[in-house]
Amino acid sequence: MSPISRRSVLRGVAGAGALPLLGLSPAVAAPTGDAPTPSWVGAGPFAYVHDPSTPAGPRYLNDHTLIRARGRWHVFGIVGDSAPRGEAPDSSAEISFAHASAPSPLGPWTAHADALTVDPSYFGEEHLWAPHVIEADGTFWMFYAAGGASGAAVNLATSTDLFTWTRVPSGPLFRGLAARDPMVLRVGDEWVMYYTELSGPGGHHVVAHRRSADLTHWSEPGVAFTDASTDATVSVTESPYVVRRDGWYYLFIGPRGGYEGTDVLASRDPFRFDLAGYAGHVAGHAVEVVDDGGTWYASAAGWFRNGLFLAPLQWRDTPVPWQSPDHPVAGLDVHGRLTLFVLDAADRSMLRRVQLDPYGDGWSEWEPFGGPAGAVPSLGRDTDGRLEVFSIAPGGTHLNRRVQRPDGGWHDWEGFGGPAGAAPAVARDAAGRLEVFALSPGGASFARRRQRSPGALAWDPWEPGFGPAAGAPPAVAANADGRLEVFALAPGGAGIVHRWQETPGGPWTPAWHPYGTAAGSAPRAAEDGSGRLAVAAIGPSGVGTFTRRQTAPSGGWDAWLPMFGWSAAAPAFAANADGRLEAFSLAPGGARLSHRWQLAPGGDWGPEREFGEPGVRLVATPTAVRDPSGRLHVFAVTAAGRIRTRVQERPSGGWLPWTSFGERAVAPLVSHAPAL
Repeated sequence: MSPISRRSVLRGVAGAGALPLLGLSPAVAAPTGDAPTPSWVGAGPFAYVHDPSTPAGPRYLNDHTLIRARGRWHVFGIVGDSAPRGEAPDSSAEISFAHASAPSPLGPWTAHADALTVDPSYFGEEHLWAPHVIEADGTFWMFYAAGGASGAAVNLATSTDLFTWTRVPSGPLFRGLAARDPMVLRVGDEWVMYYTELSGPGGHHVVAHRRSADLTHWSEPGVAFTDASTDATVSVTESPYVVRRDGWYYLFIGPRGGYEGTDVLASRDPFRFDLAGYAGHVAGHAVEVVDDGGTWYASAAGWFRNGLFLAPLQWRDTPVPWQSPDHPVAGLDVHGRLTLFVLDAADRSMLRRVQLDPYGDGWSEWEPFGGPAGAVPSLGRDTDGRLEVFSIAPGGTHLNRRVQRPDGGWHDWEGFGGPAGAAPAVARDAAGRLEVFALSPGGASFARRRQRSPGALAWDPWEPGFGPAAGAPPAVAANADGRLEVFALAPGGAGIVHRWQETPGGPWTPAWHPYGTAAGSAPRAAEDGSGRLAVAAIGPSGVGTFTRRQTAPSGGWDAWLPMFGWSAAAPAFAANADGRLEAFSLAPGGARLSHRWQLAPGGDWGPEREFGEPGVRLVATPTAVRDPSGRLHVFAVTAAGRIRTRVQERPSGGWLPWTSFGERAVAPLVSHAPAL
């Protein structure tokens, strides 16, 4: 067997040139029983709490474990030298576990000597991955992954003081095809270990489990969760972590929804989880759950950040709304001026800023536009140029809508239905009517609604059940002949499906059709100057962006082709004045922003180039929009909540340097994910 390396697996998929087609996962029964319904799980913004770097250079943490013992918190984790911005390090070089301690999970953290270093003489260890530490009977037990040429293995070391660790002399507890990322929980009168595995050679990615009475002798494996994806793609069942709360078990697994994403599944049975038990999402990698005296946190780390991050974890009665793909969101108003909408950092109220001259670079001050919102709004533009703003209320209780008047003023806000899981996707059909597509809370389905006539204030009733259960809000685009087409991510990222109007402004295909791929987040779609649609989506875990375009305007589709390397979400598209599409992609962690552009309208793409500012970390993929002069504007939100902007020198031309877009602090919201 070849040495197991996460990097070699990821490199193989990224070089394959296309994402493999997967079917949708089968429906499964929801948990039953007389216990209260499970909570929904969400997390607030992550704070940077510990940097493991040394004078020799920056280091990162990856899979890690936290334990409170003898009055202090301790963290142990994979540690390695950081790669260049936006690139993944070599995981085969992860050969030690960092160690630090603090009086509180929030710090201040004190670094200690690395806790354990790889020992090739110990049954062929070649790397050290994913430690998990528990305390039992006065001893600390560290379970970790340490395979090599002899195959994947889960090993054990023990300690009495958390500083000196001794491997058990008997060798690996067990081996497996991909056995890694162990986590141990006490369930009843036995210990249960959850870990990442394959169902068989070339099989499905699963979370496996084994049972033990003494922590050293473990049963044969069972399967706690099976994903629709197979060994043909990267694993999305890594870093399993199980929490028991109020009679329910919650399984945290990832990377899902991109590299920095973790889904939560709830079940009454600790040995069986499925997608029907979807209970939330945390926008972090390798998430661990910390209960500090009743205050809950989610911790996260990963290759693309330098250290440990902590976020408040909430157990909720309602799902966390999805954040919008555009942050900020921008469009042309009735006077042809660019208009930006964001949420204020302090209270999440909506703010607006308007171009003073459609052909200039002067802008108004930020002004209040609405009360607190659950996500950045989405925009539609009527045939006469009036903007319509669609917003989701905090907690997703309902949707709101506000419409511009012909004189540039605004009607009052009005209710638009709900509850909802995200601000809706908006497009204009061949007849000039706006249509919106809104995800339900928790992604159980999505609905459609249409203007009664072009530009009308009145709308037809909602059409519930227009779309199936979805793993993210849908995307919509208009074909060259005016027919709308909707793209949706299947639950768990198992595939992308689409549905389209059979005639311009007419009925829709009766069924949804497979579109192609296991994907890491919702797709994006745009029309280029040739009239063809282009769609982009990231692969599982964010390992690359792939694109697919129509063979002819309003026609069929070419094969998937690679577009970018590691990506946090599907790229933002914008059409240049000459019709060439330009795409902007943010790497996980937000430290590198890249762009590519078509060499001719509808033609091939030029090489990837860096577009961002070294040293400036962004929180979300930027927004790109064209002004009336034909120049593209790019707006990006930094991790500190400031907006930066970059503008073309001339239509379809080069770019001016980045500049500040004012000092007003805006909410640094992660896009394309449920987040508070």
